[in-house]
Amino acid sequence: MGVLHVALDPVTGPWSVMRELALAQERSGRYGKVAMGVVASSEWGEAYREEARGLPVRVFVAGTGDGIGTVKFLRQRWRRPPIGEWIEEMRAGGVDRVVCHFHNAWMSGVFLPLPEVAGVAVRVVVTVHGVNEAFEGKPVRRMLHRWMAGRLVRYGARLTSVDAGNLERAERVLGLPGERFTVIANGVAPGGKGSRWSGEGELVLGHLGSMTEQKGWRMAAEAVQRVAATGRRVRLLMAGEGPDDEEARVVAAGSGGVVEFLGRVGRPREEFLPRIHGLVVMSRHEGLPMSMIETMAQGTPVVATAVGGIPDALAGGRAGVLVERTVEALAEVLERWYDEPGEWRGLAEGAGSVFAERFAISRIVSDYDGVYAGAFL
Repeated sequence: MGVLHVALDPVTGPWSVMRELALAQERSGRYGKVAMGVVASSEWGEAYREEARGLPVRVFVAGTGDGIGTVKFLRQRWRRPPIGEWIEEMRAGGVDRVVCHFHNAWMSGVFLPLPEVAGVAVRVVVTVHGVNEAFEGKPVRRMLHRWMAGRLVRYGARLTSVDAGNLERAERVLGLPGERFTVIANGVAPGGKGSRWSGEGELVLGHLGSMTEQKGWRMAAEAVQRVAATGRRVRLLMAGEGPDDEEARVVAAGSGGVVEFLGRVGRPREEFLPRIHGLVVMSRHEGLPMSMIETMAQGTPVVATAVGGIPDALAGGRAGVLVERTVEALAEVLERWYDEPGEWRGLAEGAGSVFAERFAISRIVSDYDGVYAGAFL
């Protein structure tokens, strides 16, 4: 069996998910071929292309035009990406069954049906990372997205979700029946140890992800600046990219060094996470953030809003703290961590334990292997 991971413009979390899963599957020795296929507009920048060229798995790249999200996906209906050619190359490499694993959630429906390739049986698996839009007051977009989602059911795709919290929202917003999903968490390989904090010196927090209102970076910046104004030595590092990049630079420049905006960091597990003592996730909607799993892998705690799969991932407060989506609530937790470092140390220990129990990539590979095998029954 071969596995081909496919996505249109995968950046930040989705890119990390498909990359980590593909690399772990390659290392496992379970598959004849593992490859990745990227349909790329100019948004999929040179940094991602360079990273892809250095990976030890085959990465196919096909260009597509620019445009806003929905339009860019709909374009795939009349300018079909060469997925059939990618599958054919895998067949020529010796596999007679290929799982085409899509990572654009319900929007992956635009790629279906896949072209038939002689001599190879193809099945489709689609992962939903989070239903972050309700399309309220947007009837046309809602209709188009439900149409894309409906194609997944119509063409028999196997559906997975990174957390159970997605299922009710997927059914209500997109019409995807919850019973069609298998829940499989995100996972990563065990990482190095995060930065240990003794309770003395700076307490460094981090935001890692898209620079958008939905991700809550402004709340993180304001909360840390409020805490710093009390005389506590706290600082925020922000890594990511998005439509709010310029505003983030302005906020950082005016913070007196309390907030630092790094832009996109190519290797966050090596270059960003070891620098922080806690990850801040103030999202409005989420699935199961890859940044959170990578943080816990290093034994670093999280403070986050109670959305999507986050509450379950934090295991009843063992690995971090849930807060309301307000600056005040976040600032209160950060002040408490600073004043009572014993709480931080307990959460850091818990974060590493919860990761080992739930999110180690070897377990995730086994779970997906069951879904893949079932697709051919």
